[in-house]
Amino acid sequence: MATILAHLEVYPGKEVEWEAIMADMVRQTLEREEKVLRYEYFKGQKPLHYYCLLSFEDKWAFYLHQASDYHEGHDFESVLSNVALEYLDPVTGANALPPTENPPLPDDASEVLRNTELLFPILIPEWWAGRE
Repeated sequence: MATILAHLEVYPGKEVEWEAIMADMVRQTLEREEKVLRYEYFKGQKPLHYYCLLSFEDKWAFYLHQASDYHEGHDFESVLSNVALEYLDPVTGANALPPTENPPLPDDASEVLRNTELLFPILIPEWWAGRE
């Protein structure tokens, strides 16, 4: 499973355009993807800051989401001034999501999956090891 908190900052004056993109992404993702566990956007307290909580059954579902035609079809660069992805791991007993894992891609993985893994590698901190 892969859970991500995306930290997003938009350009001033692009809030309405960005929120329309978010609404379209949520609609299309939930309509087209079967392995989505969570896909939610939030406004932050700091102006121009947003967050997206994404959780997928496996990293391949996340990578296919990132490479989808409807994801690639939006002009994110014209509205987003900064994006930082933070991988999250659930705390046992305090969250119903499964752990974030980073299994190796299979030998027969598509070029799309291989390229997307290069762009969005799942980084699991050492301090998570042995913790539930």
